[in-house]
This record gives sequence, structure tokens and C-alpha cells, in this order.
Amino acid sequence: MSFAPDLTELLARARADLRMGVGVVLTGAGASVLVMAAETLAAARLEAARAMGGETALTITARRAATLKARVYDGDLARVALPGDADLRWVRAVADPAGDLTHPMKG
Repeated sequence: MSFAPDLTELLARARADLRMGVGVVLTGAGASVLVMAAETLAAARLEAARAMGGETALTITARRAATLKARVYDGDLARVALPGDADLRWVRAVADPAGDLTHPMKG
């Protein structure tokens, strides 16, 4: 028996990290992606991720994308490129429909 976590335990750990606001690195097919949850993301972590360089995108569900009039290119997900001046409030406003009636016209 190995003391290393199995796949189920690794997935549980990743979900727990995302709930705490910690990023998770997904690897496969020769690529790596840093994933963070918009709901628990801290502004400092967002800035640190952007400072790493590379593409920074917000991934939302196809249903959320339809509400925002964004195109869905990846089946049931849409990737929205973060503008250079986008801050944590922008990320949360796009991801969370709770404020849609208060702050319309995001799409």
C-alpha cells in the first residue's frame, strides 16, 4: 500500500484548495494550467497570477455566457479574456449573476 493520495483523494484536495482560495495546477498533454475559483479568489492572488505572464482568462459556464452574450467555444464552457484593467471586482461581477440587475450591461 502506498501513502500517496489516490485520484479520488487528489480531487478532494483540489476542491478543498479551491474553496479556500488557493490555486490548483492542472497538468496534462504537455501543458499546465493554473485554476482559481472566482468566488474565493483574493486580489493579491489574482495579481500574482497575472504577473506570471501568459494568457489570463475567466472560464464561465455556457449558461452564464449566454446571459452575458459571450460566445461559447469549448462545448459547455466559455473563456473570457481578462482586460488589462480588470480587477477582482470585475472578475466576480462576470462570474456571479447575483448583481446582474444592480449592474447590468456587462455582456
